[in-house]
Amino acid sequence: MPIEKEKFEEGKVHSKLEEEVISFLNERRDRAFTSQEIMGGMQLHTNFSTPEIAMMSTFAIADFTALLYGLVSKGEIRMQMIKNRMYFMVGAVGKCPKCGVRVVEPRKTWKMAGRPDKSGKRTELTIGLFDCPKHGGFRVVLGKEKI
Repeated sequence: MPIEKEKFEEGKVHSKLEEEVISFLNERRDRAFTSQEIMGGMQLHTNFSTPEIAMMSTFAIADFTALLYGLVSKGEIRMQMIKNRMYFMVGAVGKCPKCGVRVVEPRKTWKMAGRPDKSGKRTELTIGLFDCPKHGGFRVVLGKEKI
């Protein structure tokens, strides 16, 4: 679907696929994945059974890898080359609530137990303290886990 020139120039169009990639990596924050592993984990399977479908699948993989590079450049995820393979993982990224600047690494992290839900399970929160260069410190919830 085409978009307006103004939206293209803003560069702020955030696709559903980008959100799904970030969600997939957030749910598995303790591991890094290749682009093929991310596609497989998100049920985005490719098919190389015929030459025509193989060509379309190759373009889909290239587009998906470009999407991952875009998320890396925005600071949403991190990339690292390990043994000649590119791995991607979500990093501890905080966004200043006042100016929107992304800060990659927290100064400090800690865990905190939340209140129990109706079934009696508590949510353990992982909180990060980040430093914005303009506005100082701010806190971000980095992870939630039922305990």
